Amino acid sequence: MARKFMLTDIQVKALGPGKKLRRVPDGGGLFLVIDSRGNKWWEFRYTYLGKQTSVGFGSYPETSIAEARKKAAAAREQLKQGINPSAERKAAIVAGMTFLEAAESYLETRQESGLKNTNGIRLRLQKHILPALGKMPLKSITTPQVLALVLAIKKKREEMAKRCRTYCSQIFQHAIVRGWTDKNPVRELERLPELRRATPVKHQRAVKTPAELGALLLDIETIGHTLVGMGLKLAPHLFVRASELAGMRWEELDFKDSVWRIPAERMKMTQPHLVPLSRQVKKQLEVLRELTGWGPCVFPGHKAGQAPINPESFRIALTRLGYGPGALVSHTHHGFRSVAATFLREQGFDDAWIEVQLSHAKRNKVQAAYDFAKYVPQRKKMLQAWSNYLDKLRAAAVGGES
Repeated sequence: MARKFMLTDIQVKALGPGKKLRRVPDGGGLFLVIDSRGNKWWEFRYTYLGKQTSVGFGSYPETSIAEARKKAAAAREQLKQGINPSAERKAAIVAGMTFLEAAESYLETRQESGLKNTNGIRLRLQKHILPALGKMPLKSITTPQVLALVLAIKKKREEMAKRCRTYCSQIFQHAIVRGWTDKNPVRELERLPELRRATPVKHQRAVKTPAELGALLLDIETIGHTLVGMGLKLAPHLFVRASELAGMRWEELDFKDSVWRIPAERMKMTQPHLVPLSRQVKKQLEVLRELTGWGPCVFPGHKAGQAPINPESFRIALTRLGYGPGALVSHTHHGFRSVAATFLREQGFDDAWIEVQLSHAKRNKVQAAYDFAKYVPQRKKMLQAWSNYLDKLRAAAVGGES
C-alpha cells in the first residue's frame, strides 16, 4: 500500500515562520522544520534501540520534498535491517563528503544559530562557488583549484571574490571540527599578492549639492504609495543603513519619547542604536502604521508580515529613478549617510553628535556600548533641524520646477 503523505509542495512553499521553532509532519517520521526566521529544513525522527533520535536531510528548497521523501524511505529500510540511519549517514559523510554537503551543513548550522544573512550567503555560494566545487569530494579539493576559482571571480567582482574566499574557508573549518576532512586549502591563500585589492576603495555614490538633494527628494515621491517608496522617503531623515531601515519593527518605535531603539543584533557594529524621530518622520510612520501595523514589521516583505523587505529594494528603486552607476547624478541608499554627515557638519553641528548618530565603529567596544545613549537631547534637536532643512530643499526643488 502506497504511503499517504500529509504535505504538498504548495503547502511547503506557503508555510511561514512562527514565534518558535516548529516541526510540520509529512508522515513516516519525516518533518519539515521551520525556525522563527522562516528558514526550512528536513528532519527524519525515529527510535533506535529504544532511544529517540533524528537525522537531517538538508535545507528546503535545496532539498525538494520528493528528495526528502526518498531519503526518509531509505532510512526506514535501514531501520528494518537494524541499521541506525544517523550512524550510517555519518559514516558515508566521512567517507565521501562533497563540498556541497559540507556547505549545506554549514548553512544549516548558521540557520539554527540564528545568524543573519544566511540566505544571502546561500545565494552567493550557488552562483559563484557550487557550480565549480559542489560535486567534488571535500578531501580532493586543492589550494590551486580554489585559487583559480577566486581569481576568476575577482576579475568580475573584487569584493565578491573576498567574500567567497571567506565562505569557503569557513565551510572547510566547519568540516574539520566535525572530522570530515583534515585540511583547509583556503588558508594558504590569505597573504597571496594576487588576491590583494587591485583597485582603490570606492566611496559610496551620493548627491553633492543641496539642489541635487532637493531634486532627489522630489524624485523619490514619484515612486508612489509603495512600501519601498515610503521607506525611501524616511531614509534621508534617518540616515541609517539599508538593512536597519528595511528591518524596522513596530516594537522598536517609541512614539511617546520620539525615538527608535534598534537592538544590537540588527546593527552592523552589534551595538544598540538610538535614532531620534522628528515630527516629519513620526507623521510618515503614522501613515505606515495604518498599512502595516497589523504585523511586527514596518516594511513587511510578504503577506504573512513576519519577514521584512529586502534591503536591496531601496538600491533598485534609486537605480530605476535614474540614480544608478554611470548616471550624471548618482546616489545609493548609503549615500544618505554621507550627505547627512557632510551637510550637518557644514551647518555647524558637533562632530561627536554626528558620529554617534551614524553609529560608526569604535575601537573601544565597551565605550561603544555606552555611546548609543549619549547626546540624546542634542541629537533630537539636530535631527529635527535636519528634517526641517530637507523640507526646505524639497520646497526649493518644487519652486525650481514650476
